[in-house]
Amino acid sequence: MSPGNRRRESDRLRPAGEVLAGLLDRLGYREHLREREILEAWPRVAGEALAERSRALRLRRGVLFVRVASAAWCQELQFLKAAIIDRYAEDLGPGRVRDIRFTQH
Repeated sequence: MSPGNRRRESDRLRPAGEVLAGLLDRLGYREHLREREILEAWPRVAGEALAERSRALRLRRGVLFVRVASAAWCQELQFLKAAIIDRYAEDLGPGRVRDIRFTQH
């Protein structure tokens, strides 16, 4: 095999992470994984006391939907919303959670 052929073959090789990232994008899983990461971070970001009384449900277009135990907790979390969004930005990067909507169950 000539050196020119080897070079073309090596140009086709890409790191596995790059290939996997492209596959995740094409299949639409990357967004699902990002959402999962945000939902799973809720107890860490909100803190133990708040996480015991609330649950992150879903993320849609940067809006995190959180179910809370009572109207009182819903109001309390409204006051803490900006701080929680800031903690998400510190933990997972800015802009991933742009707003939070709290609902009572």
